[in-house]
Amino acid sequence: MSETSTRETVVAAARELFARRGYTATTIKDIAAVAGCSPALVMKLTGSKAELFAVADPSAAGLEEPPPAEEPIGIQLVRRIVDRRDNDEPEPWAMAPLLIHESADPAHTRTATRDRYLDAIARRIHDTTEHRVRAQLVMLELLGLAAGLRHLGLLGPENIDPETLITRYGAAVQAIIDNDL
Repeated sequence: MSETSTRETVVAAARELFARRGYTATTIKDIAAVAGCSPALVMKLTGSKAELFAVADPSAAGLEEPPPAEEPIGIQLVRRIVDRRDNDEPEPWAMAPLLIHESADPAHTRTATRDRYLDAIARRIHDTTEHRVRAQLVMLELLGLAAGLRHLGLLGPENIDPETLITRYGAAVQAIIDNDL
């Protein structure tokens, strides 16, 4: 197997495991086993777990365009985060700070992650302004929601009906989207 195809196999295995288990629960040893190679080779090909996480880009699920829906964009964005929590799926918005923190080059990873998320949100909400302040504000709201739900266990289904959470928080996000700053 060539180094290129081995690297692609490793990245594909990592993408699958990170998406299914999340960053922390996925080990280099697990990735190597799925890819059919040694942990040492995984590290040689990818550098570190954080760098492999960045290349595997499990955050794509958090940034992909949802199908057109009857509800406003703010509610759609919040619904996706709440649904991932309720379905015990990985949350890319909550993982982003971990990726940056654990990266070998945090400054580069911060810029790349910020730009990827900001581009996706700006495109989604049609923010074409120079500084994309509305898109940045929406990002802050979504990062806060994801971190609060996942890391702090705030507003669990035992505290608030998920649909009520989506409606209320989604309205706050939508207010940012609709405001012409």
